[in-house]
Amino acid sequence: MDEAKPLTPEEVARLQARLRERRAELAAAVDARLHGHGPDRHAEAGLPRRAEETDDDAAAEAERHADVAHLSRTADELARVDAALARVTAGSYGECADCGEAIGIARLTANPAAERCATCQEIFEKRRGLLRGARA
Repeated sequence: MDEAKPLTPEEVARLQARLRERRAELAAAVDARLHGHGPDRHAEAGLPRRAEETDDDAAAEAERHADVAHLSRTADELARVDAALARVTAGSYGECADCGEAIGIARLTANPAAERCATCQEIFEKRRGLLRGARA
């Protein structure tokens, strides 16, 4: 839906390199969180033992939930980057998943893992918001 031209091979290569760098960063962050060791970590998940930091169980639980949410967001971003790299391999990188048109280079430079053009992303987010509102 956006007026954009297809990516050049050089642009794809540059964005692919950025995706690979980001993937390495995210994978390292997830690995460090899940496999971290030390006296302040749980052996099963590598998350800090928040109960030992405070005698307030509610605060410890809230911090534990924040740790899990952060890990979940990082894992979600890693999945989006992996999906973008798969699109590079498949030859469909830079094409909107919804309308099939080219995603603008400015959008991909800002967010190399983008799978939709700006117009379709806006529609997607509105629909998702409406669905969430209907469930509440």
